[in-house]
Amino acid sequence: MQAKHHIIALAAAMLLPVGFIACSDDDFTESIFDTTEYYLDRSSYTFPLDTFIKVNFLEPYNLRYIYKMEDIGSDMQKNLVPATYEKSTELAVLAKYLWYDVYKKCVSDDFLKTYSPRIIHVIGSPAYNPSSGTETLGYAEGGLKVTLYNANNLDVENIDQMNEKFFKTMHHEFSHILAQNYTYPTSFQILSNGLYDAINWSTASDSVCAAHGFVSTYASSGASEDWVEVIANYIVKDYKTWEGLLNTASYDWEETVVDASEFDALVTKVNQGLANRDSIGYYMSVESYSSGKASQYNIERKLIQRDADDNPILSSDGEIVYLETDGIDGRAIIEQKLDMCKTYLADYFNADLDEIRDEVQRRQWVTDDNGDFVFDADGNYINALVSPADDNPSETLMETLLDQVNQYKALQP
Repeated sequence: MQAKHHIIALAAAMLLPVGFIACSDDDFTESIFDTTEYYLDRSSYTFPLDTFIKVNFLEPYNLRYIYKMEDIGSDMQKNLVPATYEKSTELAVLAKYLWYDVYKKCVSDDFLKTYSPRIIHVIGSPAYNPSSGTETLGYAEGGLKVTLYNANNLDVENIDQMNEKFFKTMHHEFSHILAQNYTYPTSFQILSNGLYDAINWSTASDSVCAAHGFVSTYASSGASEDWVEVIANYIVKDYKTWEGLLNTASYDWEETVVDASEFDALVTKVNQGLANRDSIGYYMSVESYSSGKASQYNIERKLIQRDADDNPILSSDGEIVYLETDGIDGRAIIEQKLDMCKTYLADYFNADLDEIRDEVQRRQWVTDDNGDFVFDADGNYINALVSPADDNPSETLMETLLDQVNQYKALQP
């Protein structure tokens, strides 16, 4: 069974060779749209959202937020449905709060006016690619338009899923736009030269890719995707998750096929504290079935010293012996790539990537009066969007964000 992977696509017609530098002197102040003032029908059900979009996106940034799906701007090869009004509203206020307001605060309003896409097209359904078993999360066209899929499955109660399917996509596509104005350093792709795989990336293991110096499987598909994936993942991943990625990248990993029942029994021992997870590995997918039940699993595991029967060979102190065979320090490579991204954003856009990331994280997760993160009893971050708002404890933060749209209902007859 092939695992489903996510694609964040840049339009093929706009793929740029590494040495190409797009014109950075284009005048974005003059609208590419008909700027005639049109009357918004106050009796329309969508009037509140339409007004919010006009005030917060179109007027300040010349950005059209299109949620009433336009066939002419959609992939006609896919079976797509429009986004609902409710989910379009949620995504609009979150895009403002977690994307536009962040860059406005951490960089500048002029930065957004210059480099913001001019169209965000929201689609309700996922965009599946049956032939490859992948899902396209977003699509950028020429630095002007970003398409976001799967809006009807937006779930503000699940920050990790929301980031993976929407906000990582937004930062990913926005980083593509920036790279079309000032190309990233050619030395970046040298760090992973020979490791990119544009054909088979979707079947790659997350951990193996991390060990090779990639923050995601999609990052291993090519240098341009690698560049924007570093930026996007760094912004949206919480501090514990990012450190976990770097820790994973510190080891060599292998993929193998194991007996399903034996693996399940070993996992039970791990959960009981009777075995070490590093000697067992992590489930990826089912390799084969027998009588309707999984008989073999594909797993990924850290590369350790083993005997001919695949059992761990421990050190004289009874410790697992980790092996390093490929000569690649995945953690060091990811950190080098991140440093390049930080320098690039600072030099060309006067943008502090750490500041942007910190601002996003503190908008997503609950913090105390000192700005430190608050954790639940299990040591997990607490979702700020569904927690009481600081300035209005009678509402959740998400409810206060939606009030920015709902306030326009008072203008309706």
